[in-house]
Amino acid sequence: MDFDNIANIVKAGWPAVTTPKVDGGDSFMLVPVSIARDVLKFLKEDEDLYFDSLMCLSGVDSGRELWVVYSLHSMKHFHKTSVKIVMPRENPSCDTICDIWAMANFFEREAYDLYGIQFKNHPDLRRIMNPPDWVGWPGRKDYEYPADYHGVPTLREDQFFGDAVGSGIAEREEKDKAMLEKLGLVEKK
Repeated sequence: MDFDNIANIVKAGWPAVTTPKVDGGDSFMLVPVSIARDVLKFLKEDEDLYFDSLMCLSGVDSGRELWVVYSLHSMKHFHKTSVKIVMPRENPSCDTICDIWAMANFFEREAYDLYGIQFKNHPDLRRIMNPPDWVGWPGRKDYEYPADYHGVPTLREDQFFGDAVGSGIAEREEKDKAMLEKLGLVEKK
């Protein structure tokens, strides 16, 4: 089933669901947070859709708001779709879907750890990548990394690929080119 048919089935039950025009990339359904859990549960349980696989759940910082993106696939029908929900940067919150797709447990913990998105009724919402006492949400665009964590430096001089790193790459490329010329694998210029 193609995306338009899937979206039309969903929009028939939930008229608030929209499908924004996409110039590049895959089409997606934009679902209000208040009905997201119901829509996702329907996508999993409806026999004609049967999205039995949650391929990915990602947190996203657009710079203005936070998103959760659900990438779904049906092993039975061999179709896929994406669902996005949008939340404010302050106190972002949505319902967990761990009881719909068990794999969501780890994806939701990652979105919480990096973006601070609260998943209501999650069975074990705690950091999964950062230490439990880490301050802030490092996936957010406005996050400022601390200089250290318990006395251990967190930033390197070349952290963000400054000129020192760039010149090192250029020097390495020149040496590689000279070696290839010496071996006769490329023509000298």
